[in-house]
Amino acid sequence: MENEGMFQEVVENSDDIIIVTDKEFRIRYISSSVHKIFDVAPVSLLGRNIFDYVTRDKEESWKACLNETPHSVVDEVELTVQRDQTIYFDVHVSNLLDHFKVQGLVLKLHNITDQKHKEEELLRSNQQLDQVIYKTTHDLKAPLMSALGLVSIAENAPAEEKDQYIGLIKKSLLKLDSYLEEMNNFFRNEKLALQREKINLAELLADELENLKNLHNGNRVKVLLQADDDGVEWYSDLIRVKTVITNIFSNAIKYQDLQKQNPFIKIATHVDQDFCDIRIEDNGIGIDPEYKEKIFDLFFRATDQSQGTGLGLFIVKDTIDRLKGSIEVRSKKGEGTTFQIRIPNQLQQSIEVE
Repeated sequence: MENEGMFQEVVENSDDIIIVTDKEFRIRYISSSVHKIFDVAPVSLLGRNIFDYVTRDKEESWKACLNETPHSVVDEVELTVQRDQTIYFDVHVSNLLDHFKVQGLVLKLHNITDQKHKEEELLRSNQQLDQVIYKTTHDLKAPLMSALGLVSIAENAPAEEKDQYIGLIKKSLLKLDSYLEEMNNFFRNEKLALQREKINLAELLADELENLKNLHNGNRVKVLLQADDDGVEWYSDLIRVKTVITNIFSNAIKYQDLQKQNPFIKIATHVDQDFCDIRIEDNGIGIDPEYKEKIFDLFFRATDQSQGTGLGLFIVKDTIDRLKGSIEVRSKKGEGTTFQIRIPNQLQQSIEVE
């Protein structure tokens, strides 16, 4: 009896779920750990058929295996707690139907959700890396070969034409530099741990606009800034916030509508104890409705006017996700685009280090 009590104490305090069924596969015992994981009282599950919780193909394969020697099955199952939450388990099922005391199945469910998510993240990262390497080697060749070709021509050109070729070479090299910077942002976002630091948002916006004003006729775009922080400080990851701002500003400038007399970028910010909200609005060429859901996809380009790698908005969305924030886009073809960004304020808490 003492050993049985000790065994029960171990089972009840384990993070694994232990289930015992009868000959009809109805649950007659389930450990209290099911409450910790699913917030369900163990008693409410008694009498339920264990195969109500697994797919039909698993039920058939388990029963087939349990009739063989050894009488056990090792498998993996996923169970949905809520509509948006799935928990993964390694499952070991033992057939003890012939055991004089048990006369049923014994299941041990070990939670592997964290491991599963890490595996999925690793697979996703590897797939993205393969795509990035292929795309980078392909896209970097064009400006590089263009610059080399122009150098060859410029070497033999008359003196009065050399400045023209130098300008074209500079344009190709700037395009190459832009590609490399996007690659740098991509890998930096993947590898660097999250930081928590005080951000001067007004200064950051001014610096990024100054850096970009000579890009793609940026000087002709009027910038209007409305900042509201009520004296509240904002803490987040400066490098990642800067990456988000730079990419969206760059897009607003690159995709301005050259047919309009007064191109503009309107920026409105608000910082409170919980969030920093940033709205960036332009009256550029806008986004075709059929492309709106795809603009954050890896390497997607919504227009032939695009000159980049197609990484910019993918990096923006991925960065904001890592900051536990959100981004919404509203756009109308020919009228302009608005990005609404919300990033948590880490004023009174620490950011989780990855």
